[in-house]
Amino acid sequence: MSNNNENKKDPLLCHWADQMADKIIREKGDLDSYTCASGITPSGTVHLGNFREIITVDLVVRALRDRGKKVRFIYSWDDYDVFRKVPANMPDPEILEKYLRYPITMVPDTTSRNENYARHHEVDIEQQLPRVGIAPEFLYQASRYRANRYAEGMKLAMQNRDVIKGCLNEYRDDAHKMKDSDVYWPVAIFCGKCNKDTTEITDYDGEYGITYKCECGHCETADIRTFKGAKLGWRVDWPMRWNEEKVVFEPGGKDHISPGGSYDTAKLVSKRIYGWDAPVTMRYDFVNLKGVPGKMSSSKGKVIALPDALDVYQAEVLRYLFAGTRPNTEFAISFDMDVLKVYEDYDKTERIVYGVDKAKSEDHFNKEKRIYMLSQIDGKIPETMPYQITIRMLSTLLQIYSGDADKVIASLGDVKPEQEERLRRRIACAWFWIQHSAPDCAPEFCFALRKEGTKAKLPQDMAKAVAKVLSDVVPKIDTFQIDKDCQEAIYAVATELGLDAKALFTALYQALIGKDQGPRLGSFMRIIGKDKLEKLLGSVEGVSEEELKKAASNKKLTPAEIDKLPLAERFSRRVILKVSKIEKVEQHPGGSFLYILTLNTGDAEPRQIVSSIVQFYKPEELLNRNIVLVYNLKPANFRGVRSNGMLLAASEGGADDHDTCEVIFADDFEPGTILEPEGFDVPADVAEMCFVKPEKFAEMNLSTKDGFVEVEGKKIGSNGKFITVEKYKNGAIH
Repeated sequence: MSNNNENKKDPLLCHWADQMADKIIREKGDLDSYTCASGITPSGTVHLGNFREIITVDLVVRALRDRGKKVRFIYSWDDYDVFRKVPANMPDPEILEKYLRYPITMVPDTTSRNENYARHHEVDIEQQLPRVGIAPEFLYQASRYRANRYAEGMKLAMQNRDVIKGCLNEYRDDAHKMKDSDVYWPVAIFCGKCNKDTTEITDYDGEYGITYKCECGHCETADIRTFKGAKLGWRVDWPMRWNEEKVVFEPGGKDHISPGGSYDTAKLVSKRIYGWDAPVTMRYDFVNLKGVPGKMSSSKGKVIALPDALDVYQAEVLRYLFAGTRPNTEFAISFDMDVLKVYEDYDKTERIVYGVDKAKSEDHFNKEKRIYMLSQIDGKIPETMPYQITIRMLSTLLQIYSGDADKVIASLGDVKPEQEERLRRRIACAWFWIQHSAPDCAPEFCFALRKEGTKAKLPQDMAKAVAKVLSDVVPKIDTFQIDKDCQEAIYAVATELGLDAKALFTALYQALIGKDQGPRLGSFMRIIGKDKLEKLLGSVEGVSEEELKKAASNKKLTPAEIDKLPLAERFSRRVILKVSKIEKVEQHPGGSFLYILTLNTGDAEPRQIVSSIVQFYKPEELLNRNIVLVYNLKPANFRGVRSNGMLLAASEGGADDHDTCEVIFADDFEPGTILEPEGFDVPADVAEMCFVKPEKFAEMNLSTKDGFVEVEGKKIGSNGKFITVEKYKNGAIH
């Protein structure tokens, strides 16, 4: 495909990336190599909006290579930029705050995983890109600047700073233009003593010498051929590197590519200062998010990154989302029910490519095939059509087999060896979606088959109806050709017994999964199979209304259902408070205000928590005392030490909890005692309760009243005894 005339005749090369490749060749000519560029400052999590730029370049790179062109795909880490803001999703923010105004490569990685803060975020994306078939050449700008690679480029900019000033003013209105009297320097300086960019250039010798002073008091004349702290401002750095790397294509966000924006000024600087025609560009729009599950958003400080998307979408399907949408079109990546449709759309394209479904026209076929090619990790269409199964069906199978991929594949019965790897990736995505997204967006999708050895309790008439289904329908389950046959057999039972069919369906769901609704029943029962149905429907017990009400009170609820309960009941269903004995008190090695407490919680193994109560209690005042532990609080790291829970303490109402603190001791209770609001028993599923996030615990609004610890006016305790405080008798709990 190296001949241009042949390319124009190839109907398959019809994608927007192909159109851009043709434009690059047309405008830049027939080159030995075409350099396509992308890049970002690794100042935080590289999110899906950033990924749109990366994959836009990748798609154009593939289009150029499909034309027989040699292409260099570079990705610049602008890691010599200044650290301006402490992010919400990194530990020990108080440490990071000390490094504000430093180069981000000099900021520590407070997770202790990588050599510095910038590298932490670089590694995150570098390790993930191969999963989606993207392999750029990474350039690290901090290393290049500190190696004085750009000394000549900086010298040229300093010598032509008035020309650059004119370029920057070109598209500004009079109110925002720099005046002739305004001093402008295209180079910024990190202080050679304190490393911060709190500097001011005071003189330039016309060659390599730049004199500066810093707020720290340091001043010097630096030779940019050897000095490590000089760099160009980004509006000049960008075009300087276009020339340095001979870039012919680089897209930009809508804010950069808008008329008179940074691309237009960089284009002027590139030509007038560095003699390089600006690269061909294209605008890409924002990527929105829809239906992000709570667990996912909080873990990244509400920033969704590539690995988060790959938890839900196969790599090919994620590429399909971007390849199938023009870059200048805004679109949303969904994590809710739309996930099912995205997979269905991808599968439809796949069926057209393999001739299973017929395309509307030849042009339609070529378009779908090209999108499918660009969606593949290696750009090649597999010889064998991948195994197709919907996320809806996989969700049902996975829950029947408790997430066991091997059993799911075995149950399908017709998966070829060459189809298995890709199918397993789809299974992993479906399992993640059903566990993390479906509980919020589609709780009716979520279920678990009733455990063997347990009994389903139903009203007497419904228990008899289920027994009738067991005797009349289940023996024939393997003979039904389609789901509708099974459905009609169940309807026939309801008609014969004079029952409402909906009531019978509800009873069957209760017998199978303990819920009123579930997957389409005919299909569901056929998937479960005769043997399991006999065990599940054969262990149904008809009981009185009174017993049913008692069973309902112990029913396991979804998080969404729990959130609708009155506060005290919500607390009982969500939070585990456990009396625990302090057996060891240690000073935290990384924090003078922190203790590390080792607790006896009544479990086989001791538990460790970190607590900021050093200023209020001496170790001997805590040792061997019983405290109240938020047992299922989500674990967290405090300066490198894992904390598995939080002790309860009271404070003066309305006061800052750093100023007042009274640990709530519970010496009248045995370690391991679970405390509940007055009138509530320990939930039957307490051992299965999930972690509670700190913000969810805070919503419970615990307080003290007349010396008792309460939630929604109900005292907290066990067996008629309640926990109390001595000092802050009408205060807050934290």
